[in-house]
Amino acid sequence: MAETKFNAQVVNLVGAFSDETALDSFITEGANEVINAMPRSIMERVADEVTVSDGSTSSETHKILHVLLDDQPCRLVLARDRGRIQDSSDMHFATASDPAYYIQNEAINVFPNSGVIKMVGVPVYNQTTPIDASDKSTIANFPDEYEYLVTLYAAIKALQQNMASKSSSLPEDISLPAIPTLTGIATVSYTNASNEDALVDVITVPAKIDVSSNAPNFNKPSVATSIGQATTALENEDIELMGSAVQKIQSELATVNANFANEQAEFNKESSIYQMEFQEEVTRVNQELQAEIEKFRARLSVSQSNKQQDQALNIQNAIKQMEAIMSDNSNKLQKFGADLQRYQALVSAEVQNFNLKLQKQTTDYQWFVSQRQQLQADYDKGIQIMRGT
Repeated sequence: MAETKFNAQVVNLVGAFSDETALDSFITEGANEVINAMPRSIMERVADEVTVSDGSTSSETHKILHVLLDDQPCRLVLARDRGRIQDSSDMHFATASDPAYYIQNEAINVFPNSGVIKMVGVPVYNQTTPIDASDKSTIANFPDEYEYLVTLYAAIKALQQNMASKSSSLPEDISLPAIPTLTGIATVSYTNASNEDALVDVITVPAKIDVSSNAPNFNKPSVATSIGQATTALENEDIELMGSAVQKIQSELATVNANFANEQAEFNKESSIYQMEFQEEVTRVNQELQAEIEKFRARLSVSQSNKQQDQALNIQNAIKQMEAIMSDNSNKLQKFGADLQRYQALVSAEVQNFNLKLQKQTTDYQWFVSQRQQLQADYDKGIQIMRGT
């Protein structure tokens, strides 16, 4: 039965994780960390032995335990003491039976440098050529019983990456629809119905009474002038002349009285005729004026009726206009209410959807945190067991 690959082992612990490049890196880091934590006794058990070239083999490929020259263990000295191991007069002088080595510029240098040089150590890994998690289920020169620690390490790192990715996978801000607006509401106003004054023709007043041409004229008779003669005779004391003047005056007075009586009779006659004509003219004018008044009243009644109908029509039109405005406003308010209800439903759905997504992400994150804590505890416990502490 094929062994489970590292990537499958990690997925079993963390759930979905598809970043194979990151997983290769996590497995590689985990292997090196566990190697660094291994006690020497375990490293001795799984160490690899390879032949190396003096001054050219990198020390970074292994965690070095021993360097051998022709199977003789080489002692490690500091690079600064490399001259002393090559000075035969120095107590640290290296020989074939007591070889020494130092590391400089990451290369292993052995003295004496003749013979077969071997390096014993545990292989370490770098990110240039990481462990292929999708291909490997074991690690060479690695204790089988502690390979699960590498898987735990990689799983912890994968969980951390999943936790970090949650910030970018959180639901976006709620995208709300446009808030409905109430527009076009007209102000309901009533314009007083106009009602002009009733207009009628003016009363045609009959021609004024004109009987001046027939008015009687009293022509008073002229008075005699003989009084002046009588006055002169009296002043001259001429009795005869005075008597004659008196007689003449009396005659003239008689004539005047007769003329006055005639004029009085004529005046009375003409006055009677004038009074009769005047009364007839007054009666005619009154009749014509009464007829005009009746016509005026009839026209006024018709005009008042028309104006009342016009006013009633204006009132009805004003009421209908108000009712039309109120009906239109009511329709707009109903539409706004329906739009507002739809808006509230959409907002509620968006908020609910957002909360569900957020709750899902929060639950997932909390699971990541809890699982990471558990895996970290298992990893720390495994390291302690491996180190025997």
